[in-house]
Amino acid sequence: MALYAIDKPLNRTSHDVVDIVRKHLNTRRVGHTGTLDPLATGVLILAVDNSTKLVPFLSAEDKEYLAWVSFGATTPTLDAEGPILEEVARRPSRREVEAALGGFMALTLQIPPAYSAVKVGGVKAYEAARKGEALELLPRPVKYLEATLLAYDPAPLAHPIAPSATGWHLAGSRKAQLPRSLGAYPTAVIRLVVGSGTYVRAFARDLGEQLGSKAFLSGLVRTRVGKIGLEQAQKAQTLDVKKELDVLEALSCPSVELSHTEVKRVMEGVPLPIPAKGLVALLGPKRKLVAVAEGDGFKLKIKRVFKEYSH
Repeated sequence: MALYAIDKPLNRTSHDVVDIVRKHLNTRRVGHTGTLDPLATGVLILAVDNSTKLVPFLSAEDKEYLAWVSFGATTPTLDAEGPILEEVARRPSRREVEAALGGFMALTLQIPPAYSAVKVGGVKAYEAARKGEALELLPRPVKYLEATLLAYDPAPLAHPIAPSATGWHLAGSRKAQLPRSLGAYPTAVIRLVVGSGTYVRAFARDLGEQLGSKAFLSGLVRTRVGKIGLEQAQKAQTLDVKKELDVLEALSCPSVELSHTEVKRVMEGVPLPIPAKGLVALLGPKRKLVAVAEGDGFKLKIKRVFKEYSH
């Protein structure tokens, strides 16, 4: 099972990166575990061939970002694609921005951006938005685990970034890649850790509204997906096939080692009487992934069996 961490470059779509790796590996069976917008950079995990079965589980992992949020204006797409749609005089102070971040920890619902892949009646929101049509987008579940202000600058600034024990921060020699600036708007750099399905562009919009202003996302770097950090990512154009990710490292859920008898039951789809909650990776005697199951606190229900397992 082959998984790779790719550092998606600026101005390329996630699908562009998938196509590069497909050609490099000469296979059509390549999928990614969570779209990054063209103006975002950072970790994109690709699953190849049989590993594509892991995509639903890897897509559900928490993600860490460094987000550049500019205040005093907004754009149709809520990012630096432009053009500026509206400007306001209100510019929050650094102290006000920092004080507002704590409120997101209690947020459980969020309205997606108009330019998103959310479907309403079978129509994608961004397709309707491009035609000038407004769809009624309902709030969707979100999860904020961390929102920390790292800097507040007079305009978007491509800070150097580096990993640390507490998450990525502003230091080192690696410069963040930012889109072209739309103007000298005061810009907060915020480290975010969020659950699956949380739109950072919507976070920028909501933060601006909370502060009585307008805001848009002027830069975004995804620094971690689950336990896989940007420091482990490689360039798609120079992919080294030997640098596969460890499947068990990529899956941040707990694991359980099974006996030969239990493996046989799992391969038949039989639930196991193991008192666990949430997703669990089930391993054979050689610690090879057999299946992913979900526990209700009393038993494990098999979600996906990997038939290529042999013991």
